[in-house]
Amino acid sequence: MPITIAMTGKGGVGKTTLSALTVQSLVARGLTPVLAVDADSNANLNELLGVSYTSSVGGIRESARKQAASLKGVSKQEFLDLRVQEALVEQPGYDLIVMGRPEGQGCYCFANNVLRETLERLTSNYKYIVLDSEAGLEHIARRTLLALDWLVLVSDCTVRGVRTAARISALADDVGLPAKQRGLVINRVPDGELPPAVRAEADSAGLPLLAAIPLDPAVAAMDAGGMGVSAIPGTAPARLAAGALLDRLLFSA
Repeated sequence: MPITIAMTGKGGVGKTTLSALTVQSLVARGLTPVLAVDADSNANLNELLGVSYTSSVGGIRESARKQAASLKGVSKQEFLDLRVQEALVEQPGYDLIVMGRPEGQGCYCFANNVLRETLERLTSNYKYIVLDSEAGLEHIARRTLLALDWLVLVSDCTVRGVRTAARISALADDVGLPAKQRGLVINRVPDGELPPAVRAEADSAGLPLLAAIPLDPAVAAMDAGGMGVSAIPGTAPARLAAGALLDRLLFSA
């Protein structure tokens, strides 16, 4: 079974950057193959990884709903298996798949049920899965993805941010999210030291503090230039902290 790590948090806290750094770190260590899953409806994990994509699982689900009655000589399962394979963005050491937006109008019961089986078979081909998820946990809540080894709740370095991460953790409980372990990561920490109020809030959040990622000018420069995480030097504090976080996740998984 693959080790599955999901990064979640409100928009703008840097979870997608952290997801991309995690994918790169796994590949650099030879811990492959890796499946990167962009499960945020505002999909941009591909940009941080420096690749492009042409289709999403959401689009595949929509086409399956529309074409289910007209398929000839091909089973619905075979159709979805083929389309999902076509949607994979293949790169050295890892593949990327984009989940896309949640469904709109119409019945998706068939597509969701069959697609779940397709994704289960797909993910069994990988040793590691890194999932960039939106705060609503949409795809996980709908059981379109597998159980998690780690749910990593990413916050910015504010009291409100930590409270939001705690609420997302409560949401995971409400939807019965199958996660073996979970913890808090506080991102963009000035000088690498948590302010006392933020630390106090983290201590009361009921989540183990996995890492405090320092505020890093290299990450700010990457964002400002619209570049991918490959632009972050290997010695950059944020990259080193993300690597240390990965060590902790793998050791405890």
